[in-house]
Amino acid sequence: MNKAFYLATLYLVAALTACSPAEEPVRVADKEKNPKIYFVYGSLTSEGGVKVVNADGSNERLLASGDNIIEPDGIEVDLENGKLYWTDMGEGAAAENSASPDSGMIVRADLDGSNIEIIVPRGITTTPKQLALDVSGGKVYWSDRGDVANEVVSPKIMRANLDGSDVETLVSDDLISPVGMVLDTAKGKMYFTDRFANNIKRANLDGSDVEIVVRDSDYPVDLLIDFETRLIYWTTRDPGGVLRADMDGSEIDGKTLTPIVTGLSIPIGITMDRENKKLYYSEVIMSPPSGYIWESDMDGNHARKIVATIQPLGIFYTAK
Repeated sequence: MNKAFYLATLYLVAALTACSPAEEPVRVADKEKNPKIYFVYGSLTSEGGVKVVNADGSNERLLASGDNIIEPDGIEVDLENGKLYWTDMGEGAAAENSASPDSGMIVRADLDGSNIEIIVPRGITTTPKQLALDVSGGKVYWSDRGDVANEVVSPKIMRANLDGSDVETLVSDDLISPVGMVLDTAKGKMYFTDRFANNIKRANLDGSDVEIVVRDSDYPVDLLIDFETRLIYWTTRDPGGVLRADMDGSEIDGKTLTPIVTGLSIPIGITMDRENKKLYYSEVIMSPPSGYIWESDMDGNHARKIVATIQPLGIFYTAK
């Protein structure tokens, strides 16, 4: 066989093989994508933990539990630095019967649940709820509903450095029971719910210029912002679902809003897949102790249960 013809034939076969769809290499970007939902769970017996599940509802696994995880409530993820942050309300808080003042904590760990650090120890915050990270600004913010044994003690909005140092109280006036917390760092704003005042408020990141965004929304809980549409979403105990409104508005009448999700027992956490425009929210069922994580379109349509688990509370979606 002519040597030149032989070499040309080998080259053609190699080229055709490389182009075969069955042998198409996986792109690096595809390998990196492994969307997950991190969440905390609690109980009425002060035995909580931290879990992660694939965003399609598969492969739920426990990351952390034990003596230092009592009644966790809110969670957020710092992918850049490989850290989880969560709040812990302390003994009895899930039954709204906290054992003592300032029993709450802010906790940090690696993404796999190892190297747990209590960065804001007991004695500083009472019953911390949802939290939010400003990684570039080096701060963690949280709402503290501030109640002990069904008595309001010191409701407040707080923040600290990411290592827990320099704790500050940002807002303490005109609050009853703040729960939700979300940041709009681009505009220098934070949003928080006050469940018993039935409103959602907005303030500067230093706590100044507090104003009402939504009033008369019964029992608002956790918050989420869709920055593309400039809508704010929140879970609500009444009517047991999810509501949304213009986040740049002021004094919006919550009673005129139509829920996009209804029929949930006790909705708590809320998060979103920003790329694929999917909404996720958690539902707690008290008896028997159980719950679900739901997925839907951003308008609440095509809702489906993706995870059946024990009392999921705060949740946070990551694309990796």
